[in-house]
Amino acid sequence: MRVHTGKAALACAAIAALAIAGCSSSGGGKGSTTNGGKSGGQLIYGESTAFPDNLMPLIAAGNSTAGGNLEVRLLDGPFRVSPKFTYVPDTDQATSATSSMVNGQQVVDIKINPKAVWADGQPITAADYVFTWQATKSSDPKTGGCAALLSTTGVDQIESATAVNDHEVKFTFIKNKPFPDWQGLFAAGNGGMPVMSKHVMDQGSPKATCAYITKGWPVADGIPLGAQNGPWLLEKANIDVSNKTFTLVHNPKYWGTAPKLDKLVDAYIGSDSDTNVKALQNQEVNMIYPQPQLDLVSNLKSLTNVTTEVNFGVAFEHFDFNTADPLLAHKEIREAIAYAIDRPALVKATVGAFSDQASVLNNRLLMTNQPGYEDHGGDYAQQNLDKAKQLLTGIGCTVGTATTPTKCFGKPLTFKVIPTQDNPLRDQTIQIAAQQVSAIGIKLNEYADPNIFGGPTDSQSLASEQFQIALFAWVGGPSISSNAPIYLSPKGGGVGQNYTQGGTPQIDAALGAMTSAASTQDEIKAANQADSLLWQQMYTLPLYQKPTLLAFDSNYSGIADNATQAGPLWNSDTFTKD
Repeated sequence: MRVHTGKAALACAAIAALAIAGCSSSGGGKGSTTNGGKSGGQLIYGESTAFPDNLMPLIAAGNSTAGGNLEVRLLDGPFRVSPKFTYVPDTDQATSATSSMVNGQQVVDIKINPKAVWADGQPITAADYVFTWQATKSSDPKTGGCAALLSTTGVDQIESATAVNDHEVKFTFIKNKPFPDWQGLFAAGNGGMPVMSKHVMDQGSPKATCAYITKGWPVADGIPLGAQNGPWLLEKANIDVSNKTFTLVHNPKYWGTAPKLDKLVDAYIGSDSDTNVKALQNQEVNMIYPQPQLDLVSNLKSLTNVTTEVNFGVAFEHFDFNTADPLLAHKEIREAIAYAIDRPALVKATVGAFSDQASVLNNRLLMTNQPGYEDHGGDYAQQNLDKAKQLLTGIGCTVGTATTPTKCFGKPLTFKVIPTQDNPLRDQTIQIAAQQVSAIGIKLNEYADPNIFGGPTDSQSLASEQFQIALFAWVGGPSISSNAPIYLSPKGGGVGQNYTQGGTPQIDAALGAMTSAASTQDEIKAANQADSLLWQQMYTLPLYQKPTLLAFDSNYSGIADNATQAGPLWNSDTFTKD
């Protein structure tokens, strides 16, 4: 096993700087016994993604993986995201939350737990929910909205919010515009909209409140106590920006079951594989959730008393074909490329090396481990070079070989494929696909693009829509309807996310039905219909879900991977140390 000594000490130095009992997994004393079960000690989580600059999840500056991992049990709502890609009620926050249709309008009724309070002791009331809707329903400054908001999806379909009393609020959606993923609007810490604390965040006017939201919560200042409502508490004194650590302690005002551990430490250790292995091996950290790499997985599995889990989450790799390209504008060429790629072999050689559970993804809107998933791959499930050749000759192309280029309309089928930089998995994926399609004279050349996610004026970016083929990841999840914009045609509203510029009125209609479904069942049905139609157009080709890697000290119990956007600390209040 290779050992990198330069970075492995980062976690220990950061933890020691907080004067937490040693640089080990022993924790800081026996702790509280008020939770009725095992308690005491601490867990140190080694965060591999970039240290956050801001902790306000409503804005781009605060939209980070590290921030989401940290806040998952600090900013709670009536729903949480389960590892099964479903929303589950959090009865500590709301005794009930239901949706019904009344005269063509969706009405969501939330009954707030009367015991629920903010961490400063102020009660959580219907006024907080109404204020949340008012502050986040629009990002258009011309109509009083806040331009800094990351998303208003679903919230903008709410027509009114009414406080029935202090402990009950009703949201009425616009007529004939129900939102099937309404639970996600109240699943804070999981990519949803946190319930905002009116007494903390209401600045007296929409403009002033927007200025507050836009500034956010700079990491050094932390999150106001009056805006936190989970079982864990983050106090400003427990934030060490220089050493990049956060220490969570029990929220003394929490009315539910207290965390079983005394403390939870979130320490940034970076993404270096050797650093992660060394930190876990030396008990400088007790749990890591790094990007999977083959050497990292094998090294972790060689450690004693360490539990390692590989799962497949919501991020999935895919090829996007730019339909505005003169050659790729021909559907037959896009289909020929798809038929020439042996996706089962590609999966086996890439993510299949991480786990024998890896499989081809044959749906763009639902993941393989998600309720309602249907396989629509059909003839594309296996490589079919004969079919690819038939499609090409059918439009007048001269089909070549591995050494002779195929030509269509006098031009060789040679395409530039852009991925992000420094991503070995994507490099390998392109190399394998290129070798496979070369059998029929198609050539794929990789050009790693540092500006792939730049703005529309950057000629090298996806947003500029000047590329030919791109390989990158989209993120699925329990809010199925949120991915509609990436497949809508330009006329249907897909500009800005549908980089392929492809689409049809039929696909737009199916996606529209998905986003306005009155039930999850109807939403799933419409999603599968939309995906079936997308296979017929082939402007985007799904490949595989990306693996997730969780490793932790086997002396801890209650730890379970949640491969959704909920993060590795989604149930950290239930962790125990044996």
